[in-house]
Amino acid sequence: MNQLNNKGIIVIVSGPSASGKGTVVSRVLEKADDARVDVQLSISMTTREIGKNEVDGESYYFVSREEFEKNIAENNLAEYNSYAGEYYGTPKDKLEGWLNEGFNVILEIDVNGTKQVLEQYPEAVTVYILPPSFQELEFRLRSRGRDSEEKIQYRLAKGKEEIPEARWYDYILVNEIIEESADNLLSIIKAEQNSRSRIEYKIDEVLATYGKD
Repeated sequence: MNQLNNKGIIVIVSGPSASGKGTVVSRVLEKADDARVDVQLSISMTTREIGKNEVDGESYYFVSREEFEKNIAENNLAEYNSYAGEYYGTPKDKLEGWLNEGFNVILEIDVNGTKQVLEQYPEAVTVYILPPSFQELEFRLRSRGRDSEEKIQYRLAKGKEEIPEARWYDYILVNEIIEESADNLLSIIKAEQNSRSRIEYKIDEVLATYGKD
């Protein structure tokens, strides 16, 4: 039996800031039990300070710079990057532990992180969350009320630069209605679980029961 079929699936979710990808993923996690899908959100490792209401091992794995760089040296990161002088990355041991337990693991990461993950896990499923329009993207950014005008313009420019990368993702979801987008993402995961490459081994298992009581 191909061991790939016993494992969960890596599902990468990307999209520009304010596309709603985080909200879509949250709804997927809430709906997963009813949909009979085992889903786990990947938890990133970071060197930044722990926040007021954050919990180590739930919000992030908070580690020292030395510990993070040790993980880099030992090739224990599926992807990593540096923002504002702090490291962020996905620990491979945690990721593979969940996969081996049969969980479908969602990684909410950017395009650069996606490319890194695909180098090590080419079987990963990639999903890009698009806004209905750039006008809607700007409206959502402004509605959050937490960014300066300079930051909003930076995020819009970053989105314009990144969105063309959606062309090489496996799936594209236009996030107009959160519930529909969450249901569509769950449908993608369920369909991938039953793709020929993952379920083909069942053919031989069924044939092996031929003629048996």
